[in-house]
Amino acid sequence: MPTDPIQHASEAPVSAGHFRQILEVSRMLAVTTELDALLVRIAEAACALLECERTSIFVHDAKTDELVTRVALQSALEIRVPSSAGIVGSAFKSNRVLHVGKPYEDPRFNPEVDKRTGFVTRNLLTAPMVDAQRQPLGVIQAVNNRSWVGFTESHELMIQLLADQAGVALQRYRLQQAAVEAMYLRREMELAREVQQGMLPKQGVRFPGFKAVGWSKAASVTGGDCYDLWTTNDGRLGIFVGDASGHGVGPALIVSQVRTLVRALCDHLSDPHDLFDCVNARLADDLNPGSFVTAFLGFLSPDGELRWTSAGHGPFFIRRSSDALLHKLTPPAAPLGIVKSYVGKRPRPVQLRGGATLAILSDGVFEARAPDGELLETDRVRDFFDRHRDQDAPIQLDALRADLTAWQKGAEPMDDQTVIIVTRDA
Repeated sequence: MPTDPIQHASEAPVSAGHFRQILEVSRMLAVTTELDALLVRIAEAACALLECERTSIFVHDAKTDELVTRVALQSALEIRVPSSAGIVGSAFKSNRVLHVGKPYEDPRFNPEVDKRTGFVTRNLLTAPMVDAQRQPLGVIQAVNNRSWVGFTESHELMIQLLADQAGVALQRYRLQQAAVEAMYLRREMELAREVQQGMLPKQGVRFPGFKAVGWSKAASVTGGDCYDLWTTNDGRLGIFVGDASGHGVGPALIVSQVRTLVRALCDHLSDPHDLFDCVNARLADDLNPGSFVTAFLGFLSPDGELRWTSAGHGPFFIRRSSDALLHKLTPPAAPLGIVKSYVGKRPRPVQLRGGATLAILSDGVFEARAPDGELLETDRVRDFFDRHRDQDAPIQLDALRADLTAWQKGAEPMDDQTVIIVTRDA
C-alpha cells in the first residue's frame, strides 16, 4: 500500500529546512540578550517545527518550587504548578522528553485548564530545558500536533534541540542577572563603606596636654566596628568605640546608629552611664533578637578625669601615670540592645596623670590569628603596651599596626579591628 503523505511527512527525519530554523534560533541566542523575546522566538519556532497549535515554556521558580509559564503562545493564562505535578512536572523531575499521545487517559494530566478555556488537548510533547551541567531549569511543551498521527520521533529530537537552546538562554540570562546584581551590590557596599569611613575622625583630635588617635580596619567591605574622638561643647574629649555583632552592611548600619545617638545625646547627658542607658533603650526596640553592640564611652576632662562606662566592650587597658602599672579593666555593664534595661554598675571616674595611657581595642585585635591559627590574645597586647610605655599615642598606634601585620603575616583579619589610644603628656 502507498504510504499516507501526511504520515510520511510527520515521520520524516529532521530536514535541512528544520535545521535552518534551529540555526536561526542559535543565531538569535548569540545576539539577543532579552530573555522574554528570545523565549517567544523559540516558542514560535517550536510551533513551526513541531507543527503544533500551541507551545508553552515553563520556568522553574526555586523560591516556590513551582513551574511557571514564562511564555504561552495562544494563551494569556499564567499557569503555576508544583515542580513535581502533572506532565510538565514529570518531565522536569525525570529530566527526559515525555510524549503523551492521549492526555485524557494519562493520570498525570490535569483537564481543568481545558475546562476553563474550552480548549481540547489531543496530544503533548514535553522536554526539559537544561543548563550546561544538564540540570533542569524548566520545560518546553508542545500541544496538539496538526497531523492525524500526532508527534513522532523526529519531533522529539527537534523539541529537545529547542529545549537545549532555551536552557542555554535561560542560564545565560540568570548569569547576567547575577553579575549585574553583584555589580550593584558591590557598588552599594562601596557607598556604605564611604559613608562609614566618612564618619571616622580624619585625624587625631587636638586636646591640650593629650595625644588621642584611632584606627579601624574592616574584615569585609564594611565593618561592624566604629570609633569616634571629638570635643564636646563643655570642653571634654569624647571617646567612643563600638562593635556590632557580625560584620558587613547590617552591623555597619547598627554601629553607625549608636555612634550617631551618642553624638546627639552627649551635649545633654554628661555622664556616660546615663547616656548609654538611653541608647540601650532605643536599640532594644530596634534590634532583632540575637543582635547587640558592645561599646565603650568615655569623657576626658582637661584635668585628666575620665568618666567612662563600657557595655560589654573589653578588656581595655589603663596606665594612670608614667610610673604606674598597666591595669586591665573589664566592662561593668552588659552589651547594648539585649534587654531594655541597661544592666550594670556606674564605674568610678579614673584620673589620668602625666605619662598615662588609655587603650581601647575591639576583639578583632585580641583574636588576630597567626598563619598557624594562634590568637594574639590579651597578654601579648599587654606586653606591647609595657614595651612602648614611654611613647605617645601616634607612635604606639603605628607600632601596634606593624605588630598586627607581622603577626598575621600580611593576611586580612578575620574580624574587624579597631584601636583608640590616648596618652597624657609626661
